[in-house]
Amino acid sequence: MASPVPMWSFTDLVLSQWRDPSSSAKKTLAVDGGSLTMADVVAVSRDLVQVKLTPESIQAMEVCSKIIPEKIANGDVIYGVNTGFGGSADTRSDDVERVQQSLISHLTCGIVADGKQQPVVKLSLNDPLATTCMPESWARASMLIRLNSLAGGASGIRVDIAESLKALLNKDVVPRIPVRGSISASGDLSALAWIGAVMQGKPSATAFAGPRDIHGARQVARADDALSAAGIAPIQLHAKEGLAIVNGTAVSAGVAALAAHESLHLAALAQVLTAMSVEALCGSDESFEPFIARVRPHAGQVDSARNIKAFLAGSQLLHRHDDQDVATLRQDRYSLRTASQWIGPVLEDFELAFNQLTVEINAVTDNPLIDAAEGRVYHGGNFQARAVTCAVEKLRQGLQTIGRMLFAQCTEMMNPATSWGLPPNLCSDDQNHSFLFKGIDVVVAGLTSELGFLANPVGSHVQTAEMGNQSLNSLALVSARYTLDAVDVLSQLCAAHLLALCQALDLRTIEREGRTDAPPDATPFLGQASRRMYRFLRDELEIPFLGEEHLASTEAATTDGVTPSIGLYNTRVYESITSGRLYHVVLESLAEVKEQERPTNGIVTKGLSRL
Repeated sequence: MASPVPMWSFTDLVLSQWRDPSSSAKKTLAVDGGSLTMADVVAVSRDLVQVKLTPESIQAMEVCSKIIPEKIANGDVIYGVNTGFGGSADTRSDDVERVQQSLISHLTCGIVADGKQQPVVKLSLNDPLATTCMPESWARASMLIRLNSLAGGASGIRVDIAESLKALLNKDVVPRIPVRGSISASGDLSALAWIGAVMQGKPSATAFAGPRDIHGARQVARADDALSAAGIAPIQLHAKEGLAIVNGTAVSAGVAALAAHESLHLAALAQVLTAMSVEALCGSDESFEPFIARVRPHAGQVDSARNIKAFLAGSQLLHRHDDQDVATLRQDRYSLRTASQWIGPVLEDFELAFNQLTVEINAVTDNPLIDAAEGRVYHGGNFQARAVTCAVEKLRQGLQTIGRMLFAQCTEMMNPATSWGLPPNLCSDDQNHSFLFKGIDVVVAGLTSELGFLANPVGSHVQTAEMGNQSLNSLALVSARYTLDAVDVLSQLCAAHLLALCQALDLRTIEREGRTDAPPDATPFLGQASRRMYRFLRDELEIPFLGEEHLASTEAATTDGVTPSIGLYNTRVYESITSGRLYHVVLESLAEVKEQERPTNGIVTKGLSRL
C-alpha cells in the first residue's frame, strides 16, 4: 500500500495568496527584482498599492548602467544599441539615442480607439474602448512586472528609467495599451512600447489619468498632458533603454498573474460548491474518506478530499449509505463521488502554473543582458514567453475541467430523475405554471460549452514573423487574455450554480420540516462551509428563497424600484465573486479546515517552500 507524504498543499497556497484590500492599501510594496508575489501583483494592479525601489536594486541598476557606455566607447557591437532590430540587426548606427527613439516609434502601431462615435453609423458593433484597449489593471500589472525586471540590475538602464515607471504607478498615470498585436516572441514589444511612449510624454500616446468617478471611470489624456498634471518629467532615452523597456514578457506575465490569482480562488470555491452539491443531492461523504486518498495519494486528490470532507462536517442532509440499502443507488453519481479525483489534477496543474509564473514575474527578460560583476554583455532569448503560455493553458484547461464538474452537479439538481426528490427546475410553486430555474439550467449549459471552446490551446497557432527572424513565438499574451475570458465564464457558472444550490437546500429544509407557512431556513441542517455560504447569500447579498410569487411581488422590489428577477440575484452573486467579496467566505472555510487539521489527520502535508 502506498504511503503518502504530499509535499505541498493547494489549500496553503490559496491561503497564502489571499489579500485584504483594506490592509494592503496602507502598505508600500518594496520592489527588489526578486521577491514579487502573485498577491503583490494583484495588490498593485487592482488595489492601487504604492511601490518603492529598494536601495539594493538602485545600486544594482547604477552599477549595471555604466557597462553599456563603456562597451560602446570600446567599439563593441551590441544588439539593439548600435545595430538595428530583429531581422534588421545587420545595420549599424553611431546615433544610439536615435536608434532607441526609432524603436518606440515603429512599435507603437497598435489600435487604441478613443471611443468617440464615428459619423458613418449611429451605433457601433461593440465598445471600441473595451475591444481595443487593455483594462487599467492589466497595464498596472505590466508596469509593476517591468519595473521589477529592471530592478534586477541586468538591463543596463539608468535608475531614472525605473523611477519613471515607479512614478507612473504611484501617481496612477496608466498608459493605454492595445489589446491585440503582441505575439510575445521578443517579449510583448508592441504592448510595452506604449508604456515607453507615455514615459517619454509623446502626444501620440494616451493614458488614463486624473481622479476616478464613482464607477471607477477616468478621463483619457495625451501623454504629455498626463505627465505634466502628475508632475512627472518625461524621460530621454539613452543607449539600450528603449529596448530595455519594450523587450520583455511583462504584459503577458501581468495578465497571466491576474488570471492565476483568480483561478486559484475559483478552484477553492469549486470545492465548497461540491460540498453544497453533496448536501443538496442527499449524497454521502463516504467518497471523501481519507483511506481512499491514502491508497491513491495524488497531492491534489488528498487535499480536495480532505477539504470537502471537512466542509460537510455537521451536515444533517447527508445520506448514510450502508450495505442494506434496497432499491436505491448504493453510491453517488460521478459528479459527486469522483469530485476529488476530478479536481485533484487541476489543483496540481494550478500549482505548477503558479510556480512558473512566480519565476517569470521575478525574471529579467530582455536582450541583451549585462553581467555587471563580470563586465560582460550576453545575447540570448529570455524574452521568449513560452513558460507563460504553458502556465496559462494549464489554467484555462483546468477552469474548463472545473466548469464541467459544476455543470454536472447543477443539472442533476434540476432533473427530477437524478435529484433525489427535488422538484423539477427547483420550483417552490405549482409546477404546472412555474419553471423557476429552467433558465439557469440552460444558461449553465451555454457557459460550459463556451468554456470547452476556450480550453483549446493557443500556442499551437504560431506564425513566422518579422522577416523570418521570429520563427518561434509564444502567443503568451493572446493565451493569457483567453484565460481571463475563461475566468469570467467560470465565475458566471459558479454564480448560477450557487444560486441554485441555496434554493435546493431550502427545498430540502421544507422536505425535512414538512412546513410551508414560513420562509425556510436551511442553516441548522448544513455543514460547516455550506452554512457560511448560505448565510452570505441570504444575509449579505439579501437573496431570498425564490418563488413566482416573490418574483412578481412589488413589495419585493429593490430600494430603487426594480422588481426582483433571477437574473438580478444571479448578477449579485457574480459581482460578489468578481469583486473578491465572496472569497472571504471560502477562505474562512479553508482556514478552519487547516486549523482543525493541525493535530493530526494521518497524512503529512507541508507548505510550499516559498510560503
